[in-house]
Amino acid sequence: MTHQPITVTIVLCAVLFLLSSCTNQPKAPATPDQAHKMEDHSQHSMAMMQTMDAMMQRTNALQMTGDPDVDFANMMIEHHQGAIDMSEVEIKSGTDAQMKTMAEKIIAAQKTEISQMRDFVKAHPAVPAQQHTMAGGGMQAMHDQMKSMSMSGNVDQDFASMMIAHHQGAVTMAQEELTKGKHAELKKMAQMMIDDQQREIAEFQAWLDKNRK
Repeated sequence: MTHQPITVTIVLCAVLFLLSSCTNQPKAPATPDQAHKMEDHSQHSMAMMQTMDAMMQRTNALQMTGDPDVDFANMMIEHHQGAIDMSEVEIKSGTDAQMKTMAEKIIAAQKTEISQMRDFVKAHPAVPAQQHTMAGGGMQAMHDQMKSMSMSGNVDQDFASMMIAHHQGAVTMAQEELTKGKHAELKKMAQMMIDDQQREIAEFQAWLDKNRK
């Protein structure tokens, strides 16, 4: 009888030791995919930002003619190419089916519009206006907004957020074309861009509201 307390104490200590050992078991090492997942996502988001930097460099290198229609077409060609480049990153690296589908639609639509605007520039030699030339403020404001964004590391979310800003820049430029442009053909394209991109802005925002983490 005198040894019972000692025996109970030993058993309790053993149980406590085993429980402690279980709770302090080291976690299984992460797989290479898990270890680099966040890093890869961040790199893909930064790749999108790099496409926007490249777009601005091309735009800044453009020689403005003073013709509002020609200058709008040339700037919008580069703007559209930026959207195509960013969409290609989304298709390659994104995981959300809706975002990848939207990226595919953007590529198809904006490649068609690039072709149409190039045809316009070829067919319409620049006629400099005495005033009210395209300022390109929408491009710079768009780029500044994107550069100030905090990347989440989620490729789909960053694509949606950046594309909203990108489309807003296009809307601003297209509205300027409606005010300053002279050619009905290009003004009609500008209005279509406003309608299409405002609709897509709403779709991107609705997706973000539903999926933002």
